[in-house]
Formats: sequence, C-alpha cells, structure tokens
Amino acid sequence: MLAKFLRIATFFLILLVEACIPKISKSFMQSVSDFLQLRSLISTGPFQITVRVSGLVGSGLVLSLNSGRETITANADGNYQFSTTFTTGQDFALTIQTQPVLPSQTCSVSGGTGVVGYGNIATIIVNCDPLRYTLGGTISGLDGIGFTLTNSYDGSTLPVAVASGTFAFTQTYEAGTPYNVTVATQPNHPVQDCLISNGSNTFPANNVTTISINCTSTAFPIEITAIGISSGSLTLSNNGSETIVISSDGLHRFPTNLAPSSTYNVQIVSAPANHQCVLSSNSGTIAGTVSIQANCFSLNFDLTTPRNGGILLPNESLRLVFTAEINAGSCLGSAGSLTATTLGLPVQFSVATTNIANDTLVVTPAATDSWQAGHRNLNLICLTNLGAVPLAASTSLFYLIPSDIRYVADSAPDDSGDGMTPANAKRNIQAAIDSFGGCGSNACAVLVTQGSYDPAFAGGRIQLESGISLFGSYDPGFTIRRPDLKTSTILMDMVPAYCAGSTDTNPCVSIAADATVTAPVVVSGFTILSGDSAPYMAGVFLDGTNNVRLIDNSINAGKGTERSYGVLAINSSPYLVLNQISGGICVSGSCNAIGVSLTSTAMINPVLIGNVITGGDTSGTSAFSKAFDYAGTSGMNVTNIRQNEFRGFDLPVTGMLNWNIAFDVTGTASTGVLTGNLFTQGNANRSIGIRFQAANTIQIGTATAGNVINGSSNSATENSGIRLFSGTVVRGNAIRIGTTANTSAMQAYSYGIIVSNGGTATIEYNSITGGNASSSGVTAGLIGIHASAINASSSISRNYIRMGTATGFASTTVTGIHLQSPFDLLVSNNLIQNGTSSVYARGIYVNGAFNPLRIYHNTVNSGISSVLGNESVIYIDSGNSHRIENNILLLNTNAGNNVCIRNLGGAHTSIRSNVFHNCNNKVFQTALYFLDLCPGGVPGTLGCLTPLGLAPNFGENLNLNPNLVSAFGVVASYIPTAATSCQITRATNNILADSFNGVGNRPGGDGAVSIGAIEYDLPCTP
Repeated sequence: MLAKFLRIATFFLILLVEACIPKISKSFMQSVSDFLQLRSLISTGPFQITVRVSGLVGSGLVLSLNSGRETITANADGNYQFSTTFTTGQDFALTIQTQPVLPSQTCSVSGGTGVVGYGNIATIIVNCDPLRYTLGGTISGLDGIGFTLTNSYDGSTLPVAVASGTFAFTQTYEAGTPYNVTVATQPNHPVQDCLISNGSNTFPANNVTTISINCTSTAFPIEITAIGISSGSLTLSNNGSETIVISSDGLHRFPTNLAPSSTYNVQIVSAPANHQCVLSSNSGTIAGTVSIQANCFSLNFDLTTPRNGGILLPNESLRLVFTAEINAGSCLGSAGSLTATTLGLPVQFSVATTNIANDTLVVTPAATDSWQAGHRNLNLICLTNLGAVPLAASTSLFYLIPSDIRYVADSAPDDSGDGMTPANAKRNIQAAIDSFGGCGSNACAVLVTQGSYDPAFAGGRIQLESGISLFGSYDPGFTIRRPDLKTSTILMDMVPAYCAGSTDTNPCVSIAADATVTAPVVVSGFTILSGDSAPYMAGVFLDGTNNVRLIDNSINAGKGTERSYGVLAINSSPYLVLNQISGGICVSGSCNAIGVSLTSTAMINPVLIGNVITGGDTSGTSAFSKAFDYAGTSGMNVTNIRQNEFRGFDLPVTGMLNWNIAFDVTGTASTGVLTGNLFTQGNANRSIGIRFQAANTIQIGTATAGNVINGSSNSATENSGIRLFSGTVVRGNAIRIGTTANTSAMQAYSYGIIVSNGGTATIEYNSITGGNASSSGVTAGLIGIHASAINASSSISRNYIRMGTATGFASTTVTGIHLQSPFDLLVSNNLIQNGTSSVYARGIYVNGAFNPLRIYHNTVNSGISSVLGNESVIYIDSGNSHRIENNILLLNTNAGNNVCIRNLGGAHTSIRSNVFHNCNNKVFQTALYFLDLCPGGVPGTLGCLTPLGLAPNFGENLNLNPNLVSAFGVVASYIPTAATSCQITRATNNILADSFNGVGNRPGGDGAVSIGAIEYDLPCTP
C-alpha cells in the first residue's frame, strides 16, 4: 500500500472584500487558495467565470479577469463568459479596466473576488445603472456542491460555487425594495449547513454587501480519485455494504455522506481486467472529507509483447503497454539483470501509442548492442505523465534470452528434422529437449506452434531438463506468439502403460521435473490435459526442484481413481504465475481431487501469483475437493501466495460425507502472511474457505490488506469461512458466511471463523456477515466467531459482525461471538448486529468460562428469537469473576424474560458503566431478575431491594436510549449522534486506549471515553 493520502479537515474564515469593510490580507487569501488547490489534486473542474452586465447604455466597457489575464469588451447588457478555465482552489478577481463611453458611465463590480470552489462561477454582476443596486455579500466555508440561494421577494435563485469570497445575485433593485435571502438547497458532498446573517431588509440607496453566509459540514463524503483506468471497472465497497463502480479516471464519490466520528472501511471488490489497483488509505474515522487515491496505473500484461515470462530474442524490442500515459524519462531508473546488455550500453526507452496517447514504453538495446543470453529480469520504476503517479504495484518482468533454440511444429511429419530452424522443426517436444544433449548455458528454448502434442511419445511423459524452457502458442510460422490463447495443447491421448502402477510419489503425469533440474526452466503458453484414467493422475509433477516456472498455462489434472492433481509438488517450491489450474476428476469413494498439492519434509517457499486454482470434481461419498493443499511434515512460507482466486468445485450436498476446501494446510512449521487472495467456497457436505489442521504461525490478512472469503456455497453439515486448529492472527479479512441446510435431521452449523483447540488467537478488523443454518430436526447454529479454549494472550477486537438466520430445534442458536472454555482474554470494541433464530439469540455467548474474561467497549445487539425469554445480549452459562464494562447492550425484543445480561454462573468482578437499552430485565443472576438501576447506577431487583453489587464495581450503568444512527433494523448503524447523551459519550471509566475507530484514541479529544465500540468526540446532549 502507498503512504496514506492526506486527509484534510475543512475550515474557512469570513472573507470581507467590499470597499467599506476592512480587506483580508493576501496571505489569508493564499492560505484558502493553497488549501483548495491541495483538494484540487482530487477534484479540479475545469470551471469558468460568467459575468452579468446590467444597465449598460454606453459602449467600450472592458472587463479584466485576474489583472489582464483575459479581457472582454461589453457593449450591451447580457451574460459574458471568459474562456479562461479555473480549477478548484484558484483565486479569481474581476475588475473594470475601461469604463464605457458615449455616454460615459461608471460601472461597479459585485461578487467579483474569491476562491473557486466546486463549480462554475456565475455570481458576479457589473451594474452600470446609478439608480439600481445589487444584492450580495460574503461567503465562507463552502466545500460542497449544489448550494443555491433564493430571494423570496422576486423568486430569483442563485447557484453559488465560491468557496470563500464575495457573491451577488445577477438582478438589480431599486432603493426601498425589500429582500429576503434564504437557502434553497444546502450543499452536498460534504453535507453542509450554511447559515445566513443579515439576509432580510430593505434596499438603501446603495449596494447591499452585508449578507454573510457561513457554511459548516455536518456529514462528509468519501472521495475516490481514480488514476490509470483504461478499460473496465473498479468496484469499491465501504463498510461492507455501499458500493461504487468506477469506469474512468477522476473524482468519484460514494453516494452516502458520513457523520463525523463515523468509521469507514473502503475495500477493493474487483479491479478492471489487466489492472492492479491499490488505495492510498482505506479505513479510519470521519473528521472531514475523506480523500482516497485509487491508483490503477498498471502494466497491461495481456498487451505487452513479448509476454511476461516468455522469450526475448537478442535484438528484439519490448513493447510495454500501460493503462495511462507513461513518462519515458521516469523509467530510466528501472533496474534488473536485463539492463546488463552484451556491450553494457544504456538501455533505450521511448514512447509509442497503442490504445491511448503515449501509453506504450518501447525498451530496446542500443543500436550496436544486444540482450545478454540467460534468464533476465527488469524491475520497472515508472511514473505516469498525469500527476507523476507511480505504478500501483511492484512490477517485474522476466524473460529468457536464448542461447540456443529448437522448433517444434504440429505440422512436422516426424522428428527427423534437426529442429534448429522453423523449416526443420521436430514433431515432439521431448525429442526437441533431448536434441540439445544438455544446455551448458542454461538458456536454451523449445518453441512450439499451436496444435496437439502427446506427452507419452517417449518415456510416457515430458521430462524437463535443466536450463531448457518450453514456450508454446506460436503461430505456424513462428512469427507471433499468443500465450494468452494457450493454443499448444499437451494432450495425453492414450494413458501410458506405467500409469497402471502410479502412486502418490510417482503419478501418471504429462510434464515432470526432478532434482536434476538445477537451473531455471520456464513452461509457458500451454494447455496441459492429462489422461483418463490412472490411480494417481497429475498435470504437472515436481519432485525435488525449485527451478520450474509455470507461467500462463491451463493445467487440468485429468482423471484419477484415487487422486488427481493439477500440480503436484514434492519437496519443491513451485513458481506458478497467471495459470488456470484444475484438480480434474477423481472417482473413488474417498478420492482427493486437488488443484495444487504440496508436500515436503523441509520448509518450502512457493510463489503463487495471479492464478485461478479450482478443486476437482469428485463424486465419492467421502471425497475431498481442494483448490490448494499443503500436507507436509514441515511447513511452507505463504508470503508469496497472493492475488490468486482459490475456487471450490461444487459437489453434491445431500447424501454425502464429502469435503470442499479452498485452502488447506497441515504442517506445524508453516509461516508467513497470507494476503490479497479470494477464496470462493464450493458446495459439499462440509464447505470451508481456509482450514489449518495444525498449529502454525501463518497470519491471515493484515489491517490494510486482507483476504476475501466468499461463502456463497451450500453445505449440509458445516460451512466455515476460516477453520483453525488453534489460534493465530486473523486480521482485516472480509468473510461472507455461507449456508448450511440439513434435511436429514442432523446438526447444521455455519461459522465465520472457528478456532477449535486453544492457543493464542488475535482476531481483529474483520468483517463477518450473513450466513444461514437450518436443520429439519435438531440443532442448527450460526456463529460469527467461535473460539474454544483460547488463552489469556488472545483478543477478539474491532470486528464488524452482522449475522443471518438460524432455524431448527433443540439448542438452535445465532450468536456473534461464542467463547467456549476461554481463559481470561480480551473481547473489545466489536460491533455485533446479531441475527434471527427460531430458538436462542445471543449477541455474545460464553460457556465453560472459569477464568475472568474482559468484555469491554462492545456495541452488541441481542438478535431476535422466536421464543420469548431466549434473547440475551450477553449470555454466560457458567463461571464467575468476569468484567463486563463500557458496553452498549441493545435488546431487540423487550418482552417476557428476555434480558440484556443472563448470567447462570457465579458472581462477577464487575458489571460497570454499561448502557442498557430496551431491556426491562437488565441482568439475570442467582435466579433473580434485576429490573432497576439503583442509586449510583447499580442494577437491583424490583424496588432496589437487592442490589447486584457494590457501586465501585457495579455502578455507573445507564438505562438510556443511546440514540445511535440506527440501533435496530436490517443493517444497523451504531454510530452515536448529537442526540446521544453526554453520559454515554463522555464517560469516566477509562479502561482501554483503543476503539473501533483506531489505536490509541481513548480518551478522546474531550478528555473522556465513549461507552461502546466507537469513540465519539462531537456534540452530544447534556
């Protein structure tokens, strides 16, 4: 991610410029202009100045804009528009250069000085009639659009786009005429409240200049400035709900303005094809207009020739096509082994046009120079000409400059040709590899035309050799290569005899490489289809090598009876870029059909970037379909697994015990940070996005770069976004829970995140939404976060959880957070909107807890139960000594025995400084309902006969409507408002430094803390 873009709060002072009012200094005007010019980096216009001339009888009136930058001569009344354009933040000043003559007149300017805001300026009038007068004044603080004034005396209206300065209506009036200027339309983006002073009176015998307008913002937009979108659409979401689709560069805004102290979280839902996009910032608290840059300035790999990862001839030029105009000079700092040419002369960079002007960078060696043979790379450092914006993502190009070449053609009759020229091409790929007799330079290449090639021609498979790369998808004349079309097909027509005895360590395979491959080998531009069928079938098999690069291929495992693998790697670190990989078909009852399968006895470092990897099709009753699987005894580093989509293949759901897992990891030594991937679950009896079967140190997501887990799948027993054997860091992910529906009277559970066996879990900044669970005869459970036996160092904080529906019998439950046998961890600053259940609805559900939990600063809704008495905001079934403080507790249905806190365990250490809303029953404990808040804010039984505890630990609770934006509803908003009581937003129980808004912002600027997850420092109700 780039450094956070400037977030600027809006402020202006009243600018007074009329003759009888003291002048504002140039330094102040410049500060206003500087501010808006900084804003103009993201919204600029162009805008124009229009002047109304009235009362002109003579001729030769010359109007001057900005000290003669442009002049207009007026000889009659009317509107005059200057051709000079302005951007937001620029000063304008209209003066009279020459007064009219014949007859001589003295004209004056009203509304002629200010700073351009966000629109055309049409609030200037030049009046030449000595018996009529103008109506205007000064304005400050205008930062929105659409602001309109009206004079109710004559119904005239005036759109205003002066950010700060003077304005005037474009009508004139006689002395003694009444006027009444009011706001017709308040500004939007940001939402502003503009107040008018001195708006009503009667005209004296001079111009009215005393109207004063001051605009302050009450809600602010999130502005996105897109850069580098040449085609397609960028889709962004805010807070997991509102979306915006951007198809062009420039300024774009989310439709809804947000109130101050609201939080925002902008994420990329999808980027345009062939674009990489990053946001300059993505989350925070609203304090003014939020300006985010969406940088999509990218290299279009599809249009780049030769294609990345391909072959580059010694004197061939690179044509790199970008998504915006490129500055060739800025690329001179690009580095890498490609720049070390044969003679060492500087590499030449020039600009050409492919789609839009100057979008293509041509990279060539000097006229007498050439590229050096070998595997070479170029790390691009380039800027666009539009604002000097850098590439959105680190961009590296890899090419093989061959020292020796063999040609293979589908049209060749056999392998009798030497393969050294297109005219003498060989027929089979293996024959071409063998013809080198080894490659001492490690820079040999086999070029393959479109057509079909049998991997079983010699030895039953294509056996890769060190330093010899394969490049497919050439046209028949070897003049054009289109690896994106993958027209060279390696097709196992007939299954070789050895495949009958295939095993997990020696599968039936189309392409194989072993430990003898010690130098880089590229395989690019092929469709690889393995055969039908063998016990263990694979598309590509790597055994003991880290040097094979699979780039731009379509790989299908074929059909296995025990296992099928798109890519199987044993003790190897595969390098997979821009491939489409499928786990094929596997047909036995307990088959595994896997897209990419890794196993190792030592740490490996796979590179998977930009692939679409799909699990295989298996109809076995106890089968596994996995997009990705690591099953080694050691581990892997996942840091270079990014920008991939891992897809589940939809399997039968009913009558099966099958599993569908997008990303599965064993291996206790596994580590690294897994970010920027999309995991799409598939249908099965059990459907899982990410599963870790053993304790490891893999971090799933970061605060600024998480993963998307899309549970839009159906299952019969379990549906989990993330299933962990033990705790790890899960941060910044967007999880959509799927559906579990069991019609066989068996239990059905859907989870966002589940941790099953303790450890240290840090679960924060995640968005967990939706889901359904139903059972036709027994228990169904829908749970946002389920954690079992996690330790005291764990924390569940700053998550946004919005649940769906659980329908069933017995103990059917919907809950935001379920803690089972926890140690004394921290649960804080979560926003939980619980869902609907046919039996139990519990916002936070704790059971088997015999260690003192800390439940601090959460805003929690109980959810809805169909059974009165079964709704609880916090439900504790055992244990004691918990601390429940500074939470906003929202009971959905205030009826029967529904209760905000239901405690079936022993006494707790504290229930303090909480807000109880919509619950007559505040607390249930020791078989008593505590209905009242006694003096000091202590819950007590009816009439306060029995207080819950002593005031120091059980006081300061409030029975108040928190007046949030919306406490209940389909999608609630738990942001406090000006109507929220100051007792809630300015509490004194300071127990945490962090809030949902961010780190280290408690206490707030008011010196107090806000109860609930959100720290709110704006005006409140005393």
